[in-house]
Amino acid sequence: MATRRKETLRVPTRLLAIGDIHLGRQSGRLPDQLEPDRFRPAAALAQAVKAAIHHQVAAVLLAGDLVDNTRDQYHALGVLTAALSPLREAGIRVIAVAGNHDHAVLPRLHAALPEVLVLGRDGRWETETVDGPGGPVRVLGWSFPQEWFPGNPAESLARLPDGPPVIGLLHADLDVAESRYAPVRRRDLLAAGPCRWLLGHVHAPSLDPARDDPGYLGSLVGLDPSETGPRGAWLVEVEGRDIALRFLPLAPLRWDVLDVPVDDLTSPQDELPALLTGAISAFAAARAAELGDTQALGLRVRLVGRAVDQRGLTAAVADLARQPLVLEIRRGLTAFIDRVENDWQPSYDLAALAEQDDPPGLLARDLLALREGRGDDLLREAQPALRHVDSQPAYRALAQAAAAGDTLADDVLGAQLLQAGYRLLDDLLRAREVADGAA
Repeated sequence: MATRRKETLRVPTRLLAIGDIHLGRQSGRLPDQLEPDRFRPAAALAQAVKAAIHHQVAAVLLAGDLVDNTRDQYHALGVLTAALSPLREAGIRVIAVAGNHDHAVLPRLHAALPEVLVLGRDGRWETETVDGPGGPVRVLGWSFPQEWFPGNPAESLARLPDGPPVIGLLHADLDVAESRYAPVRRRDLLAAGPCRWLLGHVHAPSLDPARDDPGYLGSLVGLDPSETGPRGAWLVEVEGRDIALRFLPLAPLRWDVLDVPVDDLTSPQDELPALLTGAISAFAAARAAELGDTQALGLRVRLVGRAVDQRGLTAAVADLARQPLVLEIRRGLTAFIDRVENDWQPSYDLAALAEQDDPPGLLARDLLALREGRGDDLLREAQPALRHVDSQPAYRALAQAAAAGDTLADDVLGAQLLQAGYRLLDDLLRAREVADGAA
């Protein structure tokens, strides 16, 4: 009687790679209904620790900027103490390199928490071997020796010897020659030999699991509304000489941009709430698979299309600013509107109006110039007058509360001038209609 040979399950050596965490930073402005501590980098790190234990990784790799600032070292010490305890109990190592933000802090944390192995101190390349069921893997790392490092760290990188597969951990500016933050060339990293390069510094993830090119892990959680899209950590699986990557959307908070067409709004103040609610729900449903552990979804809504009732739409947006929209998408996931941008256009033809030699025509030409990026002179003329208004105490307080950045930056000022110009043009056209009717 033939016997069936029992197949042995092959288990890879797993590691969890994490990019910029920036402990001590806030994660952007949140509505009152959400508790800020649940969405800060420390909370995201706690999620990553749970994932590391769940996936039974052999080590957690940190690609620099673990801490945002020297003054945050005591906060980071408390967070790391809490994070390291379950990792230690699970036999999971922690290997890190220092970035430009934590070049001074990380060595101090290592002295207090020797479980955190910092590779490449003083700007020297170092290697550490991690053992696991799929075979050993070498982790190669280089750390920032000071806040700025204008040299190319790959220039001191020797050709990699034969042996177990190599994971390269580096905080650097990839292919940015004039950077002060360790500018490194892609070709220099690839020339060192077979290595899967995992980079920190740029907060937008750029790793492609299907390619062996160096790429950025991205920030663990979006640190402000500009850091849009999925955020989290990367599961690295090593089996023999094969290295596979898988993104894990672990961040409790996600920022994104949502375009909402307003073409069909005839009564904006009545119709906009339902339009936004439906658009946000559809957005979340379409991305259900990649929302992962997301608990809060912050959206910058751009109103686009052609507005039939411009004044009604402006009033509806003002209502929304006074009463921010917060929706419970499903149990455990809340969506909110962080900001509304008016990118809509008037329903009339600006190009046709601009051909006329009357006040509406002159205004239409200026609006076309602004819309097409030819309005530099208009922006320069507007800035002195608006700077005086912007500096008034009442408006300064509003700007601080909104945390909107530079309110006189060209893109912000241009959008404001466009919307104000559309409303003025609407007034001029209405006045002309009244005058024509009276005649």
